[in-house]
Amino acid sequence: MRKGAGAPLDRLVDALALAAGALLCALVALTCMDVAARTFKLFPTPWTLDVAEYMLYAITFLGAPWVLREDGHIAIEIFVERLAPRARRALRRGSDALGALICAVLLYYACRVLWRSYASNNLVHETFVFPEWYLYSIAPPVFLLLFLLLVRRTLRPAQPRPREVPKEGV
Repeated sequence: MRKGAGAPLDRLVDALALAAGALLCALVALTCMDVAARTFKLFPTPWTLDVAEYMLYAITFLGAPWVLREDGHIAIEIFVERLAPRARRALRRGSDALGALICAVLLYYACRVLWRSYASNNLVHETFVFPEWYLYSIAPPVFLLLFLLLVRRTLRPAQPRPREVPKEGV
């Protein structure tokens, strides 16, 4: 766990990642149960596909802040790694700032969609019937969290360059 000013933010990110991991384990168990129930004709499970879809949706959103914080996203750095260290830092800082801006825009629109769904009282009619805004309620807080993480990355001080160790035998 990280220490310092971002510790509460990091604890929240860790908690969401733990929730995503728990949902992933539950999804695996649900899938195994569904396969066994169908194979051995034990009991009908028409609801498992809907639940699995909602779990995948939640896992994606809940896990995204942790993946961002840990730099776990796929990155093709063939161009970036050839830059000088100062240019590389500037490019990373710029991409973090752009990501923060994009998350701010997504946060705005996610809030609008959530509010409109809440105000119109739309219902989802699948295996279960529930208010549509329940599904939309996960996006705004996660986009806010992603925005905060990207702002923190943008504003973090430049990492000190490691001292070069002289080569032995020269």
